[in-house]
Amino acid sequence: MNRSLKKSEILSDKKEISRLFDKGQWSKGRYVNIVSLPAEERRVLFATARHLKGAVLRNRGKRYLKECYRNDKEWFSSLSIYGLILKKLPDIHPLDHIRADIQKQLEND
Repeated sequence: MNRSLKKSEILSDKKEISRLFDKGQWSKGRYVNIVSLPAEERRVLFATARHLKGAVLRNRGKRYLKECYRNDKEWFSSLSIYGLILKKLPDIHPLDHIRADIQKQLEND
């Protein structure tokens, strides 16, 4: 599978983002909340919670989310749009904890 993250895979349309948050199905984990909605193609929104203080932490968190998605695209349905919202950054081994949290939530759906 292609391990790159194309710009076309990132959800950026404001109307679709509003529809995702209004009508999507939420799954809450320890570090990441996931909202999903059926669609014609797979696209993903990467976001962080507002209470993560400092741009450095928020940007680092988004990089971790993108890396998890890029390495494990097969976990995500090709006919859905997703919102990955990081609510807390783990202190040690953040990439491993975030990845495990996303995998656990997607397996339960």
